Amino acid sequence: MAIYREFARFYAAGPYPEYSRRMAELLPAVLERFRARPKTLLNLACGEGTFAVLMAQRGFKVGGVDASPEMLRFARKKAEEAGVEVQFIEQDMRTLSLAEKFDLVTCWFDSLNYLLEWDELAKTFVNVAQVLNPKGLFIFDMNTIYALAVFWQQRPCRIELDTPKMLVIHHHPSYDFEKNIARLMITGFQRESKGWHRIDEEHRERGYTLSEIRKALREAGLVELACFGNLREMAESKPDSPRVWFVARR
Repeated sequence: MAIYREFARFYAAGPYPEYSRRMAELLPAVLERFRARPKTLLNLACGEGTFAVLMAQRGFKVGGVDASPEMLRFARKKAEEAGVEVQFIEQDMRTLSLAEKFDLVTCWFDSLNYLLEWDELAKTFVNVAQVLNPKGLFIFDMNTIYALAVFWQQRPCRIELDTPKMLVIHHHPSYDFEKNIARLMITGFQRESKGWHRIDEEHRERGYTLSEIRKALREAGLVELACFGNLREMAESKPDSPRVWFVARR
């Protein structure tokens, strides 16, 4: 995605990879709950590679897919530095096509919210089903409409990264209640020899109802096993849950 062309370096240096580390920490308990013993894993929207590398270090055979070549450069470097093998592939999840099948597919950090049309979400789920082994699991999270329409708007501006060399500011200027699309403006500054380099990117995320997500899963032939509003506690989602985690099986 072109929006990560310059933001990738800020993403890799900022607090964002911490979410991937948290998912790697929580995943084993989720797999245990559903008595799953996957050996192969595909991480959709793998970004700068933190989650994929951590899972490779735990013995999984891992593939990582992302549409951003800039993010994948960071991911490949991270895997090389960690001394693990991860197959990173540049593909868009909406047109995902792989010959290999996997026991587990993951997609973290509201990456699916970047799909602004329901048809794109449904097609992505079909693509996931096609790369899953029989009985394989698909585990993903999404920002809820509550998060985008209420929580984001209550925090209109915040600093995400502040170091001597980098500064990143998030702005949430608007939410379209008709289309359920939130705008996120990201401004970044990086210190250079003669001053500061500035970037500005507009990100947009769509909020989906649980019914819309479930319909997309059903049409892809995926069976919902759980919908959590808190992954650590594996508690059911609530109307004011800012994020939901789905577990589905092919």
